[in-house]
Amino acid sequence: MDKPLQIDVYYPIPESWGMCNPCELMLAQANIGQTPQGRGLDEYPPELKEEFQRLSATIYALADKFQGQVQIKVWDPRSLQGLWKSIRHVVRRYPTFIIGGRIKLAGWDTAKLEQQVQSALESGISAL
Repeated sequence: MDKPLQIDVYYPIPESWGMCNPCELMLAQANIGQTPQGRGLDEYPPELKEEFQRLSATIYALADKFQGQVQIKVWDPRSLQGLWKSIRHVVRRYPTFIIGGRIKLAGWDTAKLEQQVQSALESGISAL
């Protein structure tokens, strides 16, 4: 099997404060209260919550449509590695998708995003 097409997604990820990861995981599995992700989003304005949920839906839709053919990585530009990669790819708007390290697409045009991914897969681009 060929190497999967890498799609890097740049978006400031909402943060939340909570318990340690093992405790959060245990509570989530026991169905006690909200999931860590759900609890953290409650602290943000509705517009930001909707945008983050839209990004999540877009990523899941890509993963479903191109199962096994793509590898999706999400980079928070506020992290050191995310900042470095954002500067390298001149990311100015969010979300920005870098497809195969070569094709840059900013914004919410999911039809164009799927078309670019399909085109990259057909041309054999995988990653830099």
